[in-house]
Amino acid sequence: MENPRLQKIYQEAGRLFNLNGYANTKMAEIAKASGVAVGTMYSTFTGKDAVLSFVIKATFDKDYLLQEFTLPIKPADDSELLSMLRRVMDYSFGSILNITDEKGEICKDFLTLVEELFDLFADYLLALDVIEHNPEALAEMNKEYMPRKWAFFGELEKYLKVYIDAGQIRQLEYLPLHVPFLINAITWWALNSVLSFPQVTVQRDTAKEICIGVVRKMYQL
Repeated sequence: MENPRLQKIYQEAGRLFNLNGYANTKMAEIAKASGVAVGTMYSTFTGKDAVLSFVIKATFDKDYLLQEFTLPIKPADDSELLSMLRRVMDYSFGSILNITDEKGEICKDFLTLVEELFDLFADYLLALDVIEHNPEALAEMNKEYMPRKWAFFGELEKYLKVYIDAGQIRQLEYLPLHVPFLINAITWWALNSVLSFPQVTVQRDTAKEICIGVVRKMYQL
C-alpha cells in the first residue's frame, strides 16, 4: 500500500535535489517542503544519502513505494542502483530509439517517437537529472550515465535525419542544435514544469497533449 508521507518526501526531495543540488539541500528543507518534522525525517531515513538513493530507486522502480518499509530506510547498494540505471538506458536504446525495421524502413513515425520520449522522461527523468547534476555524490552512476546520454543524443540526431528524408518533418538547418532543443521541449512538459512550478497542477495526459501539439507545430510539414 502506498504511503502518502513517503510519496510526498519522494516528490519534494527529488525536486529539491534537482533544483538546488544534493550538497545544497538540507534535511530540514526536505522536511519543510514535505510537511513533516525534521525529527520525522531522521526517524524515517538514516541520513540524507538514504533519501538520495530512495529518490533514485523509487523513480526507477514504480512498485518500490508500494512496499512495507522497515524504518529507518538505509542507503541502497551502489551496485543495485547501477543495475537499475542500466536497465533504463538499455530500454531507451533498445525500444524507444528503435524506429526502423530490419529492412531499414521506418516502423515508428515521428510523433509516436515523441510520445514515447515524453513517457520515458515523465517516468525516469527525475532520477536521471539527479544523477547528472550531482556527480560528486553519485560518481559511479554519473560516469555510467553521461556517455550514454550523449550517445542517445547522437542516435536521435541520426533518426531526425531519417524523418527529414522521409518527409515526416521539415528540413532543419543546424540539425545537431535541434536535438537538445527538442529534448528540452519534451522534458519541460514531462517533468521540469512541475519542478519549477509545483503550485501549478497539470495532469500528465494534459501535459503530454500540449507537448505533442507544440512539437507538431515546430517540426512537422
